[in-house]
Amino acid sequence: MNALKIFISFQISKIVRKPVVWGKPLTFSIEPTNFCNLECPECPSGLGALTRPLGLLKFENFKNIIDQIYEHCFYIQLFFQGEPYINKELPEMIKYARSKNIYVSISTNGLLINEKKVDIVLKNAPDKLIFSIDGLDERSYQNYRIGGTFKDADAALRLFIKKKREKNLKKPFVEFQFIVMKQNEDQIEKVFSYGKEVGVDNVVLKTMQLSSYENAQHFLPENQEYRRYTVINGKLKMKGNIKNHCFALWRTSVVTWDGKIIPCCFDKDAKYELGLLNGNTFNEIWKSEKYYKFRNSILQNRNGIDMCTNCSEGLKINIVE
Repeated sequence: MNALKIFISFQISKIVRKPVVWGKPLTFSIEPTNFCNLECPECPSGLGALTRPLGLLKFENFKNIIDQIYEHCFYIQLFFQGEPYINKELPEMIKYARSKNIYVSISTNGLLINEKKVDIVLKNAPDKLIFSIDGLDERSYQNYRIGGTFKDADAALRLFIKKKREKNLKKPFVEFQFIVMKQNEDQIEKVFSYGKEVGVDNVVLKTMQLSSYENAQHFLPENQEYRRYTVINGKLKMKGNIKNHCFALWRTSVVTWDGKIIPCCFDKDAKYELGLLNGNTFNEIWKSEKYYKFRNSILQNRNGIDMCTNCSEGLKINIVE
């Protein structure tokens, strides 16, 4: 019923060009930390480009969030910026969310999973664990995953699968994610054989988000199929047209480690903060005038919001899965 309310109110909003909001979000992204152990050149966390404070989400604050949303939320991405497993309280967060019948997904670079920690990770594992390893040799891997090695990432993934099988565990569902770039697009055929050999449950090829034409020259694949952009007169342009509506503002929300509510995962620096979970409930923020005005700005002129010009909402970014 909640999902139906969300869908119908969004469709009405598109027609009347004013926000009508019935229901509450079905999904959330909650940020355990915005610290990272890598320095990836298209990631604001790794680059140290975030202007907002760095920190760790406390379990007590996470519990407070879940207690407010579990009745209408069935799925959380327990990641946003940063490497989730830097937060030592992450296993307790996963355990608590799952106790409320919420499906939990985590994306990791895998480099913090080793012999010492793998049993702890498996004891309170998420429903889905995404290993993002964007290269099958040191040259392609280290060209983007700066500060890590393919050797360590590969060893972590193989160890995790081995231990999961030894314990005869059904969860987590393990997904191998491969972001296609210029330096690794020649490895695409090998990606699937690698995934089969290692024993993951699924392999996903994903297009790359880019922030500038300069970076595009270095990372944009030659094959057009693996691009989410066109290049026109030295400028990047997203494939497809930006329409004056966005379902994300009705179906989901993002919570940063320090309790800021932001509209979506493209607001990496919390520029468009809509409220703070410090003396406010999520429901108060969701129904607030500030949220209303932001939704209205999207319905009137989405092109006027800078982060929306690089948004993949409605665009297929997973090429093969």
